[in-house]
Amino acid sequence: EIGKIILDCGLIPIIEPEVTITISQKSQAEGILRKSLIKYLNKLQPNQNVLLKLTLPEQENFYEDLVNHPNVLRVVALSGGYSLAEANKRLKENLGVVASFSRALTQSLFVHQTADEFNSALDQSISGIAAASET
Repeated sequence: EIGKIILDCGLIPIIEPEVTITISQKSQAEGILRKSLIKYLNKLQPNQNVLLKLTLPEQENFYEDLVNHPNVLRVVALSGGYSLAEANKRLKENLGVVASFSRALTQSLFVHQTADEFNSALDQSISGIAAASET
């Protein structure tokens, strides 16, 4: 509903309903979320587009119908608290979804690192995320 207000102002909303990765019924929550998103997306006019920022799902390609929806410009993945390795693994399993990892991106960065160590760790994280996003 808030996204619709943003659309009515001529802007593109970023819809970010995060599913907590530690809940026991994460798959069920994702199913409810997907059903709700599709319901609202199907009410949009052809020129009304949104970006979706979603927690990486339990099931491979679970958000494929959202990725392919004509009103969705892009589906980006939240790392949601997963480690970078786990987030990259899950990202590779979801075609058409790209990363928006802030927590996972910075997990290997520490204040005590030298500039070279910091840059190397950051380069390694970014390279892994980029490779996982290519699928």
